[in-house]
Amino acid sequence: LGGLWLCLWPARWRALDLVIAAVGLMVSGQGTRPDVLIERDGRNVALRTEVGTLALPPATRANFSVDNWLLADGEDRDAEEVTANSPSRCDLLGCVGKVKGKTVAVVRHPAARIADIVIAPFSVGKGCEAAARVVIDRRALQAEGAHAIYIDGLSIRSESVAATRWRRHWVPDRQIAKPALPSGRL
Repeated sequence: LGGLWLCLWPARWRALDLVIAAVGLMVSGQGTRPDVLIERDGRNVALRTEVGTLALPPATRANFSVDNWLLADGEDRDAEEVTANSPSRCDLLGCVGKVKGKTVAVVRHPAARIADIVIAPFSVGKGCEAAARVVIDRRALQAEGAHAIYIDGLSIRSESVAATRWRRHWVPDRQIAKPALPSGRL
């Protein structure tokens, strides 16, 4: 807006451009940052720490998305360094971390434990969906793309790429059928 003002108005009104630009710069950095970032295939996840930086579970692999998350967050460390200092705990079934008092489980196997937020690169069953408050699994990721989760007190809000972009006629709607799983499995 400040640049447009500078181009359109005569010389004596151009001084207001500095005020408009200053207000724009002050307001631009005040957005809310997601507490959890989930890559579109569900394999890489970033969790926001208590001090406001991103933490990557040890199972995270550096790739284009992870590097962009760190860059957009103003992080000067690389993915390997952030992963090495992660507060998340991992085992063969997955990784567990805490964000604002909520347990986040990035599961790699259907037998993994239940948490407030479950992120899985495979489809989970109804037992897991009933126990967790938010489940982002393969079906949700295929249908809606990458996700960002915001935690505010008791509220957990999930935003997907599909929900935040406008309707594009050249991008087909993807409806993923929910397969039935044998009983007793996640």
